[in-house]
Parts: sequence; C-alpha cells; structure tokens
Amino acid sequence: MAYLSRWARLAAGLLLLLSVAPATAGDERSLDERCRAEVVELHEFLEEWSNAELPDTEEAFARFRDVIAPSFLIIGPDGEQAGQEPIVEAIRRAHGRWSEAPGGIRIENYRLHHAAGGLALATYEEWHELGEPRGRLSTVLFGPNDETPNGIEWLHLHEVWIEPSPTGSD
Repeated sequence: MAYLSRWARLAAGLLLLLSVAPATAGDERSLDERCRAEVVELHEFLEEWSNAELPDTEEAFARFRDVIAPSFLIIGPDGEQAGQEPIVEAIRRAHGRWSEAPGGIRIENYRLHHAAGGLALATYEEWHELGEPRGRLSTVLFGPNDETPNGIEWLHLHEVWIEPSPTGSD
C-alpha cells in the first residue's frame, strides 16, 4: 500500500508541475493564470467587437481568429455544433451587432478542473448584459500554442443555459 501511495504522490506532483508550467520561457504565469486570462480577455474582445469599440479590421479581429484552433468545436447552449471556420465567420460578421444598444459580457466563477500534458479543462459562467441577464455555463478545453497572447488556444467549448440566482448575485 505504501508503494502505491508513493506513486500517487509522485503522480500528483507531476500533475501540479504540468499545471504550473509556463507557456514559454518568457511567460512565468501558471497554466491556470493563463487560462483565466484567456477567458477574460477573449470575452473582453467579444464585448468590444460586438459594441463596435474595436475597428472592423483584420488586425483587430486577429485576437479572436488566432486563438481558435483549426480543430475547434463549439457545442452551443441549443445543442448546435460548429467548427472553427463557421464560428470565426459568424464572429467576424457580428462586428457592431450591439452598437445600437450596447451590451456587456461578465465572466464569473472561473475554475480550472484538470491540467495535464499541456491541456487544460476549465469552467466559467458567461453572463450577457443585454436587458435581462442571460447566462451560460461553459466548459472549455485549451491546448498549448506559443503563438497566441496567453500561450494557449481554444480546442473545444460546450455551453449550457443557466438562470440568474434568485438573490441576483449570480
């Protein structure tokens, strides 16, 4: 039994090391910190893009396009599935869609659940502020990509609708 627990401790230590390994030699942030930053920053981009606060240029749009892996798959809250090409095209066309009635996106309850071999599985709540708040619980799988702002790219995203809490504190 002691033999197994020693191996279990070793495995746990290796997982911990993998979860805090930096993306590049110049990035000392943990994988958890980079994933959290990516979730927040990409949704800031989506809010600014939808409100036409960013220019409608390829250079500005690269922030989204370049972090979506070629093999990316999204399963939306309605169960519809889309790959990288259609989701990138849809977001590209969505520039300014909220400009008449500006909206916001709020990220809450981010949590890293698993990290190993450069992959990270996390969940977060995404709240859209367009009149009544509407929420999604999202599960995301990230993979390594040193060419992106946070050293990771979006591989898979699964969203389900959630209701605001009765106290209003979501």
